[in-house]
Amino acid sequence: MNAQRPVASPPARLPWPPLLMAATVAAGLALSKIAGDEAGSLLSGVIFQAAGGVLVAAALALDIWCARTLAHRETTILPHRAASSLVTEGPYRFSRNPIYIAHVTLVLGVGLILAAPLILALTPLLALGLQKLSIEPEERHLREQFGADFDAYVARTPRWL
Repeated sequence: MNAQRPVASPPARLPWPPLLMAATVAAGLALSKIAGDEAGSLLSGVIFQAAGGVLVAAALALDIWCARTLAHRETTILPHRAASSLVTEGPYRFSRNPIYIAHVTLVLGVGLILAAPLILALTPLLALGLQKLSIEPEERHLREQFGADFDAYVARTPRWL
């Protein structure tokens, strides 16, 4: 299932994931500032910061696992570059998009650490943006590049979890 083929055109022109993550955090902080200290007081406390730290650490660990898995297969981690291999091992056994799970988890953790509930509230929009601007174009790219192998992978592995 881990076929390597000539590289097709990339799935996107822009690296949407970091742009969407930055926009989510920036918008959440801006809205929190507008809302005042009352919004932040909902998440104040060591327990929320510790939970945020755990989420950030888990997200970074998952990102590293994904990066190592992709590097081992000699394919790109960059979302706006074409894949040269269909990777189905490592974290990709459990989800077709573990890096995006890590991104969403990281933003949730940052929201907790910064006591910014509006970052948390915007995180579903981040997930939707990732799906529409990154995941769906990547899936079209992978289907074009790997055909039946990708279809078999889709049939046995969930998009998110």
